[in-house]
Amino acid sequence: MNRSLSILTGIILSATLIGCSSSDEVDQMQQLTNKVDMLSDQVGALQSQQDQMAGAVNDARAASDAAYQEAMRANQRIDNIASSYSK
Repeated sequence: MNRSLSILTGIILSATLIGCSSSDEVDQMQQLTNKVDMLSDQVGALQSQQDQMAGAVNDARAASDAAYQEAMRANQRIDNIASSYSK
């Protein structure tokens, strides 16, 4: 009886000590999880910003191409007008 009581007490004390040490590990794990979540949110925000920037660049490229084409047509019209006059 005394022996089983001593073993039971030892098991309870060991479990208590393990529980104390694991609560620190649990706290550290929770902190790391929180940091990973924050970083994931930041990465998501950066990806969203990058997508917006890529869209703006594509829009600017399209506007630039359209302006270039319009300038080329205007120059061609001017060249046609100039070539139709004879000196």
